[in-house]
Amino acid sequence: MAKLNELPQKAIALLKKYKYAALVFVIGIAILLLPIGKTEKKAEQAQSAEVRSDDDYVAALEERLTALLSQVKGAGAVQVMLTLQVGSRTEYQTDTQTSEDVNDNEKRSSEERKTVILSEGSAYDKAAVSAVRYPQFQGALIVSEGADQPSVRLDLIRAVAALTGLNSSQITVVKLK
Repeated sequence: MAKLNELPQKAIALLKKYKYAALVFVIGIAILLLPIGKTEKKAEQAQSAEVRSDDDYVAALEERLTALLSQVKGAGAVQVMLTLQVGSRTEYQTDTQTSEDVNDNEKRSSEERKTVILSEGSAYDKAAVSAVRYPQFQGALIVSEGADQPSVRLDLIRAVAALTGLNSSQITVVKLK
C-alpha cells in the first residue's frame, strides 16, 4: 500500500528533475501532429486527378461520338480518336496589389499577386476558384466503313466539328478496312 502512495511522488520528483526534457518531448509530439505538408499532397492528388479526369472526359466523349456517328446514314462501323491541345484547368481568384516607387528620377513599379484562400474553420483552407476551363481539342481521327462516300465523309466532319469546336482541317476521316 505504501508503494502505491509513493508512485505519484516519484513521478513528480522525476518530472521536476527532467522538466526541460519533458517539455521538449511534448513540443516535439505537438509539432508532429500539425498538418504540415498535407497541402502539397492535396495539390499533387488534385493535379493527378485532373489528368485522369481529362483522360476520362476524352474517353467518354470518344465513346459517345462513336455511338452517334455510327448512326449516320452510310457510315457503318465507326471509331473515333480525339487529341487534346490543352487539358482542363482551374483558374484561381487572385488579389493584385501594384505599387510605384520614385527614386532619383527613376520610376519603378511592382505588382504582387496572392491567391484568395477561403477558410472553413481552422482545419480546412481552399483556394477560391474563378473559372474552370474545359479541354481544348487539337484534332480528331474518324475511321468509318462508309468514308469512301463524299456525303458520308462530309456529314462525319460536320458532326465532329459541331461537337468539339474543331474546324474541318483538324478532322481526318479514313476508310475502315
